[in-house]
Order: sequence, then structure tokens, then C-alpha cells
Amino acid sequence: MTEDQQTYHDLIAKMNHQVLVTQNDRVPILRHILAQLQHPEQAYKVIHIAGTNGKGSTGAMLAAILQANGYHVGHFSSPAMLDDREQIKLDGQMISYTAFLRAYQVISDTLKQSDTAVSLSIFEWFTLIALVAFKQANVDYVVLEVGLGGKNDATNAISAPLLTLFTHIDYDHTQILGHTIRKIATQKAGIIKPGSTVIVAPHQKQMPRQVLRQVAENQQVNVHFVQDVHLKIIKRDETGTKLQISGPMIAQHVYQLGLVGNFQLDNLATVLSAVTWLQRHGTSIKEHIVHQALAQLSIPGRMQLIHQAPTIILDGAHNPDGAKQLVKSLKTLFPNRKISFLLGFLADKNYFEMLKSYLPLATDVYVNTPSQHQRALDKHQLAHVIQTEFHFPKDHLFELSNSKASLNLARQQSSKNDVIIVTGSFYFIKQFEGDLNV
Repeated sequence: MTEDQQTYHDLIAKMNHQVLVTQNDRVPILRHILAQLQHPEQAYKVIHIAGTNGKGSTGAMLAAILQANGYHVGHFSSPAMLDDREQIKLDGQMISYTAFLRAYQVISDTLKQSDTAVSLSIFEWFTLIALVAFKQANVDYVVLEVGLGGKNDATNAISAPLLTLFTHIDYDHTQILGHTIRKIATQKAGIIKPGSTVIVAPHQKQMPRQVLRQVAENQQVNVHFVQDVHLKIIKRDETGTKLQISGPMIAQHVYQLGLVGNFQLDNLATVLSAVTWLQRHGTSIKEHIVHQALAQLSIPGRMQLIHQAPTIILDGAHNPDGAKQLVKSLKTLFPNRKISFLLGFLADKNYFEMLKSYLPLATDVYVNTPSQHQRALDKHQLAHVIQTEFHFPKDHLFELSNSKASLNLARQQSSKNDVIIVTGSFYFIKQFEGDLNV
């Protein structure tokens, strides 16, 4: 282990790992820090993305398109799959230990071991480090994804971004954001700032549309709702999607998208609308390069194919809306094929509603406890709920010693034409990421 690696790991271990997004005073504190740092986020153009589902895919598409067109791009997203540094990417590569520590040192020197420095959560540290590191790297654009909610999220400490994007808004983190769609949408709409432009993904429920329109109007911000999109699927399978798409802000083209899942179509429409807006406002983006970037794109944990014959897919759906979207995609891609689920949930998620989506489609279910996470739902409790509440056949419900044993048994009990879905939480599926020889 290098000296920088050791210093990095020691630093992470000392950081405050509490979730502070529930506290209303955090964003003002971070804004004050950014002011002390002379607003690093004003050194580049920011595209800020909020939403319940689709942030990661939308952000990855935009970052790939901008980078392929020759721009230096910073991309901040969460959660990471294997290494926390994946949350901060420079031109598609996770930040180096050296660059991370360099940015940290600037912030630390500015705060001078104050109480504020000690109180910062690890997510707040990563947000600040990303914003500073992007300035140090002289990036042109930053794709900045909200961690949780919007209004109280650390990323909301930035000055007005160039663009503000909203992906699909639905129920998630209700204990923090509220138990109604209005409250959730209001929290997410809290990132809208005067001086920005808002683009909203298609197929939103009426209430989020109303909330976003009202907040944008109050902030005197232009808002574009992506609608009247015409889609024609030419071909799709587990390796990608070929489609024709057009709309008010989308010129008609045929794209080969290196992503699968019905939900990616709304994300694509949002991204292409944002690309059109950027082109109209001085950003040079060549159409043939957009095609290349989208065709080559793959995103860990989003309908990620890791094995064929049998087909094994990782998907990070972690809320009821994500589960419904996943099931819709599975029905489209794999009609009349046996589907088994490896499930591992966090206890504070609405896993009961997710089970309502998965179990009617499942031939076999393998219950697991996400490893090394204090919020994990114990597999024994999950098995009990599946049996008592859903009356799932006992001889098709498996509870093994660990997740790898579950996957090995699922493979043994599957034919080449069968499908195995690993889902429930990013904290669960990341145990399999990188293990392409499963």
C-alpha cells in the first residue's frame, strides 16, 4: 500500500459517518465553506440532477456524451459499487488518491481544524472534495447528482447551475423526505435556483409536475417538461436497445443504446433534450459522437449483464418504483422464461412493496443479508415475511450461508435459458460487481 493510499484510508476511517441530510442547517454551513473556498463550483458549468430513480443513468449518459465530444468532465454520483472514490470521477476515471488528498488538504487548511471540520459528514466531505478537485483538474463541465432528496442535500450548497434536471419522482426515503408525493417533490424541487434552467423527465405524476412548475415559476426559472416523445423499438435484448426517438427537443434519430430496461428510455429522452438545450446555448456537441457515446455506455448496477447462459443481471432497484420498472423490463425482455431472484434489502426501505412486484414473477427466491451494512435487513426476517405474508412455496425459497452460495445454487438449478436477477439494494448487488466469472 502506497503512502497516499494509507493516508486516504486513515482519513476515511476518521470521518463522521452519520447521515446529516435530515438537519436543515447543513446546506447553509456548506455554502459558507464554499464561500471561504472562493466558490470552486463557479469555475465550471454544472448540471445538477435530482430524482427518485434514474439519476445515475442520466448522469452517466450526459457525462459520456460531453466527454466524447472533447470536454473535460467531472461527475459526482453515489453510491459507489466497490471503492468510495468511484463517487468522484474525472473524465470517466475515479479520482486518484493523490488528487483526493490534494483537494482535502485545501479544504482542511481553510477550515483549520474547526468544529465545522469535525462535524462534517463523510458525504459532505466527498461533496466538497469533488467540487474542489474538479476545479483543480480544470474541468469544463460537472455532472452533479443529488445524494438524497434535494433541498437539504450537500450538493445543494452550490451556486446556480447551468442546468437542473429532474428524473422520475416517486416514493423513497419517506422517513426523511415525507410520506406524500407532494412533500417528496417539494424536497427535490428545493435545488431549483434563479439563473438556472430546469428540464423534467417524462411520465411524471401530476403532483410532482405541479410542484416543479410552481417552484420554477417562483424562482423565475424556465422549465421544460420532456413530453410528446415518440419511440419505436427496433430491437432489444439483454445487451442493449436499438430505437428510433423524436420529440419537441429531440431530432429524429435511430440510436443503439448500450443499456437495457424500459426506464432507460425516459432517461434517454431527458438526456437528449438536455443535449439539445446545450447545443442551442453554445455547447458544441456532434450528433455522430452522441451516437458513439451512447452505444458504448455501460453502467454498473443498472440492468448490468454479468453472465450469459444462464443470464445473470445485477440491478440496483431499491424502492417500489424501481422494482416496478425492473419487473416491467423483465417481462419485456424475458417473456416465458424462468426467473429467479437473489434478494437483499435494507431494513429501512419499503421492501414489502418491492416483494409485491417481484414474487409473482419469481420461480425461486434466494434470501440474503447485505454484507457489512448496519441498515441491512436480516435474511431470516426476510424469509419469514415472504412465507407468512405472501405464502411463497417453501420448497422454492432458499436461505443459504452467504450471498455467493446463493448465486452458486441458483446457477446449479438454472438451465442455460433461465434468468437470475440480483437486486434489492446497491449495498447488496455491489458484492457481485467486478466478479464477471460468477
